[in-house]
Amino acid sequence: MFLVSSGLGLNTFLTQASSFTNESSSQTVITSITNELNSLFGTDITHSIVVTYIQALLNNLIYILDGIASIAFLVGIIDIINTMSFNLNERKREIGILKTLGFSKKQLIISLSLEACLLGLLGSIAGVIVGVVGLSLLSNIIGIPISILIPLWLIVTAITITTMLSMLLGLFPAWFASEEPVSEALNNG
Repeated sequence: MFLVSSGLGLNTFLTQASSFTNESSSQTVITSITNELNSLFGTDITHSIVVTYIQALLNNLIYILDGIASIAFLVGIIDIINTMSFNLNERKREIGILKTLGFSKKQLIISLSLEACLLGLLGSIAGVIVGVVGLSLLSNIIGIPISILIPLWLIVTAITITTMLSMLLGLFPAWFASEEPVSEALNNG
């Protein structure tokens, strides 16, 4: 629940984007929609009840998407821990062989957490590519410039945070794998 209410998703992003445009992001979308409706109907509906309903709908949609993004973030965290635990459980024999070759616990933890870091980096790059393509299509439909929806700082921050978080979350399973005795690791593998 903390992640859902923390504003890690769209709400924080849209607040940041509104500081660049001097108007709220939902107001930017409403302005675009209002201009389209004005040209379609040939009248000025800027202060009508329709615009008020559209604004309320967009604000509610932003909160819903913010919650979905936060839940996806939480699922991603759980998935990283699960993937690394499963991966290291399947590689017990390999870890036992590394220990017999002289790898210390510290070297094993660093090696395995760097593996998690690499997985996080590749996953975040793939996620950013999919997100940019999706938001590019959305920006063409809505008519908002893509630079408002996807600023460069957001891409760099998403990749950096995901990579660092993956490395930190990979430490927990790596520590457990490095603590297992060599005899058990070689027999169970």
